[in-house]
Amino acid sequence: MLKSNKHVFWEALVITVFIFGIGILFGVFLENARANRVSELYLKSEINLLDVKVQTEILNMEDLNCEEAIKQNIKFADKIYEDAKILENYDDASRIDSAFVEYHKRYDLLRTLLWLNSIKIKEKCGNESFHTIVYLYDYKSEDAGQKNKQQIISRFLEELKVEYGSNIILIPIAKNLGINSIDLLIKNYKVSGTSVIVDEKAVISELEDLSSIRQYLK
Repeated sequence: MLKSNKHVFWEALVITVFIFGIGILFGVFLENARANRVSELYLKSEINLLDVKVQTEILNMEDLNCEEAIKQNIKFADKIYEDAKILENYDDASRIDSAFVEYHKRYDLLRTLLWLNSIKIKEKCGNESFHTIVYLYDYKSEDAGQKNKQQIISRFLEELKVEYGSNIILIPIAKNLGINSIDLLIKNYKVSGTSVIVDEKAVISELEDLSSIRQYLK
């Protein structure tokens, strides 16, 4: 009976170790798959950065085709918005925080350039061409109240984007990663906490004021 019990014990131990090992291998495989996908996004961001810089030079031309410039700017904005959402999903699921911070900085710079180009297009082609909504938030905030506030704002803005489609350019930018150009812009708009800037005019910082964004869009 004792031998039988030992036999059962060793069988259970071997099965447990096997399952545990499979779990570790699956975790490593999943993390590597995420890393490879993020590397692809990083390479795309390299191309996008060059693309947006070339667009900036084109916008400086005197004979700018406004209709085409607006169309391409909105198309580009939607593309990097979708890429950034994919990055956010991998970021939330990954344990390699230091690498993702650097990836995130790159996308924040890309979105900042997009914002500046959007301002330039509106100046040249008319302020009614489209609306810009810039969402300035804290990346990886540890404050529970702040995290809850940002989740509410994010959901509201995503619903707004679905509702208004290509009429608005939604640009989320992390404001706490120590990027000098972003810090300069934040000071220019006198932003201190999590805020939404609508058409470079209105700054919304409180949850109860979110509904007023629709009034500005009209």
